[in-house]
Amino acid sequence: MFNFKSLLNRASPRAETTTPFDFGRILNWKILRGSHEFPGPDGGTCINEAAIVAAGYPYTPVRRIDDCPASFSRPLALYAMCLNEIVLSDALRQELLMPFVTRLASSADTLETDLERVALILRRTVSEILPEAFEFAGRGREARRCRGVATIQEAVAVVKELSGQDWHGRGVHLTGLINSISMASEDYLAFRAVDAAQYAGTAIADVAEVIGSVGGRGAAAATEKVYRQGAVILDAALKIGNRADAIAIDLVATRMETAKRAASSEQRTVTVE
Repeated sequence: MFNFKSLLNRASPRAETTTPFDFGRILNWKILRGSHEFPGPDGGTCINEAAIVAAGYPYTPVRRIDDCPASFSRPLALYAMCLNEIVLSDALRQELLMPFVTRLASSADTLETDLERVALILRRTVSEILPEAFEFAGRGREARRCRGVATIQEAVAVVKELSGQDWHGRGVHLTGLINSISMASEDYLAFRAVDAAQYAGTAIADVAEVIGSVGGRGAAAATEKVYRQGAVILDAALKIGNRADAIAIDLVATRMETAKRAASSEQRTVTVE
């Protein structure tokens, strides 16, 4: 699905941001599913496109991960892209992803660091997200086994156990989940950090589908919990390695408003022509 290139222009390590970012000032920029040719009157972009504008880069539609600037960590940007696509509620997507628009730029780092980030994503996906699917599917033993994971080595071992079981006839969504998390584990072991992040993000979508296929009382709340946990995991992964410098809210707001005005002007020009 994606082309892969070496990370270039790695940023220097960044200091921890201590001042809370007032996202209320830029909430008129809407985070939507999919890529967009231009930001609409209310923004209307995916998380990575919004992050590109917030960082001061020219607006660019992101249809594949290599459309992101080189300063974006490819695994983290792709994981964020997965969350952008699987969260179905516009309001929840806005709440969960808007805080990341100022944090993806300058996150590019070494392969070693990206593998550390992916290890965290994989470990916490196994221990915190997979159990939700197994509980709804009536697989209490597997849920308990996943929740007991404390290290990446244990996560890989549990995933290997799960992939070794016969899941035939236990539901297409559950089978898809096992396939996704197995691919994430295999790619992590093969040092393919970008691929591993993509499959870990896909696993979250699979968990949501398992819950939806079972349905019943509490399904909607459980699905929202899964999405929220995915955002918590992205937050933790972004705290590893290079981080973005704090950007003044006024500057971010100005950049976003400028991008919207430029897009509106270009669209009007095209319409007149």
